[in-house]
Order: sequence, then C-alpha cells, then structure tokens
Amino acid sequence: MKRKFFFTEHALDEMDNDNLEMEDIMSVAENGETIETYDNDKPFPSYLNLGWAKGNVKYPIHVVAARDNEERIHIITTYKPNIFRWDATFKIRKK
Repeated sequence: MKRKFFFTEHALDEMDNDNLEMEDIMSVAENGETIETYDNDKPFPSYLNLGWAKGNVKYPIHVVAARDNEERIHIITTYKPNIFRWDATFKIRKK
C-alpha cells in the first residue's frame, strides 16, 4: 500500500527555497531518523526527522511531519539544517 502525503503551503515554499526534491522529502518523512518529537502538537503529534538527499550531492534534510489517524503523513515544514544551529551530526541543536 502506497502511503498518502499532504504538504502545507509552507512546506512547499521551503522546499522550493532550498531546492529540495519531493521524493527526498517523502523518504525522510517516512524513513528518516526521528531526532525530536512534539507530542503536544495539534491536531496530531509531530516529529522531526533527519535524512539525506539521494541525488549526486548528499546533504542533510530535516522534515517536520505528523501522521493522522489513518497513517497519512502531513509534511509541515522541511529545510536544510544550518551548521551554525545544529551540531556536526545535524541531530542536536546548538545552545
């Protein structure tokens, strides 16, 4: 069964700003490493996943997403993490 994805307007804008590929975003949202969870988010708890672009140039991608009651994935935002705000693994925020 192929999972359904929904993208916020903000996520689409950020993907465009960072030249991110939809296939990479969907892969990270579904299979990336969860590095933060936001259990109190509404209408569904959300999570921040880390993954890597699959193209010729490998770079990290962060995706904030949520799964609804029917296991559909809602992409809230996505971006290339900034080395000034994240550690070298892109998993821990700098203070």
